[in-house]
Amino acid sequence: MLPPVPERSWIADRWHGEKTGTGLRWRVVWIDPHTKREKSKSFRKKTDAESFQSKTEDSLRAETYVSAEVAALTVRDAAEAWMNSKKKPKAASLARYRAALDDRVLPRWGGTLLSAIKRQDVDQWLSDLLDGSAPRREGMRAHKGGMSPATVRAAYMPLNAALRYAVQEGWLRRNPATGAELPVLDADPVIFLTHIELEALTEAAREHATHSDAVMVGVMGNSGLRPGEAIALTVQDVDLNRRRISVSRTVTIDGKGKSILGMTPKTRAGNREVPIPPHLLPDLKALMKDRPASDLLFRTASGAALNMSNWRNRTWKTITKAAHSPTGLTPKGLRHTAASLAIDSGADVLMVQRMLGHADAKETLNTYAKLFPDRLDEVTEKMSKARDKALAARSS
Repeated sequence: MLPPVPERSWIADRWHGEKTGTGLRWRVVWIDPHTKREKSKSFRKKTDAESFQSKTEDSLRAETYVSAEVAALTVRDAAEAWMNSKKKPKAASLARYRAALDDRVLPRWGGTLLSAIKRQDVDQWLSDLLDGSAPRREGMRAHKGGMSPATVRAAYMPLNAALRYAVQEGWLRRNPATGAELPVLDADPVIFLTHIELEALTEAAREHATHSDAVMVGVMGNSGLRPGEAIALTVQDVDLNRRRISVSRTVTIDGKGKSILGMTPKTRAGNREVPIPPHLLPDLKALMKDRPASDLLFRTASGAALNMSNWRNRTWKTITKAAHSPTGLTPKGLRHTAASLAIDSGADVLMVQRMLGHADAKETLNTYAKLFPDRLDEVTEKMSKARDKALAARSS
């Protein structure tokens, strides 16, 4: 015989069957499925209590029950709870989430009950962000043309995450932001420099900036380091004898916009060794001469640590203009140059993946697939030659 199913709700007579008493007589009691605690509500008439119990029992059975406390939760409550739950993101990421919430999300959704959000309202908000009509933080300056697709996506991300957190906590049955149609991102141009163009940029740095700047441009353009990884290098990270650079740190931005040195690379694969082309050895040797192993490899003219934002505004603009580099080339774009030069020299997908510190080969292929040569004819010709050789050996 099966054990009895525990009651989800019941009615208690507070007067214990007596004809007279004080206060509301009929008390509906139920177990909150979220807190596992008893909750109750009292009524003067038994019929009212029975009606309320029936509705409560139906919602408990259908798993649609929402407590009064949960029903009162707003998007702001969910957003703050989600932010407080974050442990893994770096300070710069948390600062971006906080800014997106304060600037765009909470001005529109902060006081909205979680249960009141509809998918169509989220879609309309995204459209309003694009055309510039969406609410924003009071006193915030914004251009009249609306937001770019990338910025709209950056605003949507914390809203979606907060609502997803609410679903996980049982505050919502489903996330109304799921599946919202996001604006299509404009693809950033992938710019590759030739050997001649890269050399011209390096020479421009040597002429208009410093020897250190010239060597850093050469290293990034030949080895594929990210700007933050290059800035974080120390003298001891460079092994001239083995022709290897060890990458184990990067520079990131903290919650106040300041550079932090010594953080781990972007991905686990970012911890790697990259090869040094022989033509860079003389410049690296001169740059490292008589310097302590713990010194930063690349520094300002005064010996201070580089700030990528300042370097880009002051040095990069000057040298790219002097070298007549392609419009749109960024310091990070030198990774594309390193990849293209390596592929042109015969590097395979796995080698390029390891050199760039990509998490997997898919990321490498998604960006550089068109650069790898079509070797189908070469491979099939080798297959035929191997077949002929094997058949000849069998006949002899």
